[in-house]
Amino acid sequence: MLSERDAVLALMQVPGIGSVLYSRLVDECGSPSEVWNLSAQALDSIRFLSGKVRRRLLEGPDMEALDRLKDKMASMGAWVLTLEDSQYPSRLRQISHAPPVLFGLGDSHVLELSSIAIVGSRKASTYGKRVAEEFARGLSEHSFVIVSGLAQGIDTSAHKGALAHGGLTIAVKGCGLDVEYPARNRRLACEIAENGAVISEFFPGTPPEPGNFPARNRIISGLARAVLVVEAGPGSGSLITAYLGLEQGREVLAVPGSIYSYNSRGCHDLIREGACLVAGVDHILEALGEDFDKKGLAQSSKRVKVSSLSPDEQQVVDNLEAQPQHIDDISARCSLSVSTVGAVLLGLELKGLVISHSGGRYSKKD
Repeated sequence: MLSERDAVLALMQVPGIGSVLYSRLVDECGSPSEVWNLSAQALDSIRFLSGKVRRRLLEGPDMEALDRLKDKMASMGAWVLTLEDSQYPSRLRQISHAPPVLFGLGDSHVLELSSIAIVGSRKASTYGKRVAEEFARGLSEHSFVIVSGLAQGIDTSAHKGALAHGGLTIAVKGCGLDVEYPARNRRLACEIAENGAVISEFFPGTPPEPGNFPARNRIISGLARAVLVVEAGPGSGSLITAYLGLEQGREVLAVPGSIYSYNSRGCHDLIREGACLVAGVDHILEALGEDFDKKGLAQSSKRVKVSSLSPDEQQVVDNLEAQPQHIDDISARCSLSVSTVGAVLLGLELKGLVISHSGGRYSKKD
C-alpha cells in the first residue's frame, strides 16, 4: 500500500502536476493516496484535469521512478519533506499553494527557526554587497536565520555575512539540489549545508529555467518573518519576493540608496508604497516588535576599537564632525566615491560610531 508520503512524491512526478494542481486535487479527494485510488469515472468527473494528466493518473504511481528518486536522495545524503510530514516547516505550510515537496541538504530543523529573508540585485554595487553582509551579520547576532536565494550579488553577500558570524543560513534554489547553479557558488552551497540548509522544491536534475525563480521566491518569503530588500531595479525578482511577502502577511523592509542608482529604484518604490525604511539592524528589530536594549547596544558599540577599523572606515571617521555633514561633502573630503562612503557609513552606523540624519547627512557619535 502506498504511504501518504510516497503518494505525494508520485503525484509530483506526474508531468503537469505542480503545487496549484496538487492543492486542488488533494482538496477534491481528501488525501494524496485517495487521488491514486480514483476510478476512471471519478477522474473524468474532475473538470479541471487535462486528458493527459487523467490518463497518467489511471496508470498508477511510477514505482520505479519513485525508487530511483529515493536512491538519488540517499546517494546525495539529502532529505525529503512533504506536506504530509509533521516536520514540514509550519510557516511555509500556511502560504497559498505551499510546495508539496521540499528536498534538502543540511539540517531540516533550521526551517522552523525565526528567520529573515535578505534579497536583492544580482548585479549589486559595492554599497549593496556591504549592506547585505553587515545586516546579515547583525541579524545573526540576534539569533535570526538568514534566508536567501544563493544567486550572485546580494544573495551571496547575505549568506556570507551570516556564515562569517557563525550564524545559520538557508539557501533556496531554483533548480535541482544536484545542479550546481550558480557554478561559482558551489563551495558556498557546501558551507551553507554545513551551517543551515540548502533546499529546493524541484526534483533532482531540474535545470535553472527562468520560470522556476518566481516559484522559488515564494518559498524564500514564506519561510521568513520579514523580507529585506537591499538593492532592486524596477521589475526585478527581488520585488516579486517582496510582493509575495506582502501577500503572505510578512513584514517588508527596504534599504534606501542613491537617487541616481538604478538598483535603488525598486527599494525607493517599496518605501513609497509603505515598506519600512531601514538603515540599521535596530530598525529591523523595531519593525518586528523585538525586545532589545538600546542602551546595551550603545554600550556595546563603545567597545569597538578604532584599531579594528578598515583604512576606508578610519578615513571616514577622521573626516566626520559632531555637526551633520552631507554624504557628498564627506565623499569629497575623503577622496572616495559616494557609493563607497555610503557603504562605509552604514558599517560605521552598525558599529555605533556614526549617526544618520535626514537628507543624507551623517555625524560622528559622541
